[in-house]
Amino acid sequence: MAYSQSKTEAVATHLRNRFMEGNVEGYEIVVALISMVKAQKIHIDDVAPVLFNVFFDNPEGILSALEKASTLVDDELIDSIINEVNENA
Repeated sequence: MAYSQSKTEAVATHLRNRFMEGNVEGYEIVVALISMVKAQKIHIDDVAPVLFNVFFDNPEGILSALEKASTLVDDELIDSIINEVNENA
């Protein structure tokens, strides 16, 4: 079941804060969002608004994070992340 709009917004705010504190890289946020979509926690339509929130409406920053994530991510990695989260939940 997907998160409510308010919970999705809370996720976006949390990710932005972690990014601004330097605790996560942009590509890690992309990987997290892809994992959340695949786990059906958020809808694919929520990804772009979350990224714009995290990157303060900076399309260049979003594109850079997407490009880096695309070189690192495959379906096996996403499935592994989802399985690990489900095991620890």
